[in-house]
Amino acid sequence: MKIAILGAGALGCYYGARLAEAGHDVTFILRSAYEPVKAQGLRVNSVYGDIYLPQPSIARRPEDCGPVDLIIVSWKTTCNELLSAALPPLLGERTRVLTFQNGMGNAEAIARVVPAQRVFIGLCFVCAMMDEPGTIRHLEGGAIQFAPLQPTPEGAAQAQELSELFRGTPVETRTALHAEQILWTKLSWNIPFNGLCLAHGGISIRQLFLMPGEGERARRIMNEVCRTAELRGYPLPAEIITRQMEQTSRMGDFIPSSAVDYNRHRPVEYEAIWGTPLARAREVGAQVPEWERLCHDIQARLQERYSQK
Repeated sequence: MKIAILGAGALGCYYGARLAEAGHDVTFILRSAYEPVKAQGLRVNSVYGDIYLPQPSIARRPEDCGPVDLIIVSWKTTCNELLSAALPPLLGERTRVLTFQNGMGNAEAIARVVPAQRVFIGLCFVCAMMDEPGTIRHLEGGAIQFAPLQPTPEGAAQAQELSELFRGTPVETRTALHAEQILWTKLSWNIPFNGLCLAHGGISIRQLFLMPGEGERARRIMNEVCRTAELRGYPLPAEIITRQMEQTSRMGDFIPSSAVDYNRHRPVEYEAIWGTPLARAREVGAQVPEWERLCHDIQARLQERYSQK
């Protein structure tokens, strides 16, 4: 399959390299990393086995790539205003678009450019960082859940086809019919841990767990997110909180994506990860005081940063 990775940062490069490893024709659309990757190739140092692509197919712009079978959108949600310009050059008559982005509202944004029946969600549970342009460090995880934006039998079948693209790689995949179900699954981690590491100034998971009471605060926020999912009709597995707390405690020096963006003075994906999901919680009358307090702390942190400019 001919695949374009739109927004080839740490996540896009990791999964794109795995797809290339599986034999697919993958083009990485790069910005700042274009020259380093052109000169040195793409390297992934992974707990599941390293990958080195000495001469990967790369492009600076979608126009330089042309139509593909599958577009994987993995750029930050703060770039979604560029979708209307970036997607058309990559589209053929049957091109499908898969978002690997954080938070809610991304598939709907893509569906304003591409027919909704060709839009899919991939929820990635992975710890990966770009140590330097063209070099990815994969620390843990990598599983993906796929779902169609439109919950139809045809959409479910196509989501299964996307899942099977990773056959022969270490990436574990599964599918679901309802996109919102899997969105809440990842948000149950992203909202508390991405949020707390950001609110405390861009710290690592290790630093967060060393702060008195913050581990339990994360658990309380996660409880509120899970309760919201239940009220919206998408109950999450009973053991998810215990499992995620245990897994997260082993992540060590991993810094979640929004904390990395904060540290690097880049825009933070506030609306997709915290704002839009909180609005959906309020739609069903969920009581989420810890989540609201976290949002206040994040906004205060971001306002402080903006006021320093």
